[in-house]
Amino acid sequence: MRTQRECERTEACRPTDRGRQASPVGRSGPRAAAVALAVVAALAAGTAPALAQPAATASTVPAAAPSAGHAERGERIHQALSTSTVERAIDAAESHAGKPYAWGGTGPDSFDCSGLVQASFREAGVRLPRIAQDQVNSGTRVSYSRAERGDLLYWTDSGGYAYHVAIYLGDGRMIDAPSSGRRIGERAVNRYNLAGAVRL
Repeated sequence: MRTQRECERTEACRPTDRGRQASPVGRSGPRAAAVALAVVAALAAGTAPALAQPAATASTVPAAAPSAGHAERGERIHQALSTSTVERAIDAAESHAGKPYAWGGTGPDSFDCSGLVQASFREAGVRLPRIAQDQVNSGTRVSYSRAERGDLLYWTDSGGYAYHVAIYLGDGRMIDAPSSGRRIGERAVNRYNLAGAVRL
């Protein structure tokens, strides 16, 4: 019998692994093998797969990285999303504050964790996959200590599978759809099983 834990849950959950989600139907076979090989090649080359696809608007044009020194507060480095796009996604997530968590929820009245992340970035013109693990694979992984406002935070089980995602707000705060019986909102980052951050 499954116990309730902080994670996204959809009808595609694997019955033998608590909190883990199966890949969407139709994602196995030659295409999945080709994607896996592409990911391995990209990682070996020192790059990460860029699965997050910003809409083709002026607001999502990559900003140039500074030539030297540290980034100024609010400046984002080494990713495709502009600060204005990130702020629109955060504003969208915050507009859902107070709505209930719902297993498999994609809005507009309730969400699970990855449903909230997907919907929030979609409102900012960015397409993300539906499931937490796929969202984690949509950008460049960085340590939590390097997380910037608008990065995705993710938590993993003992096998390294991402079971929860949130949007980082900075200063140790995040917004997420936490778990059954709780509501979307801003809260302190929970460090238990926190695996890191993803920069889109």
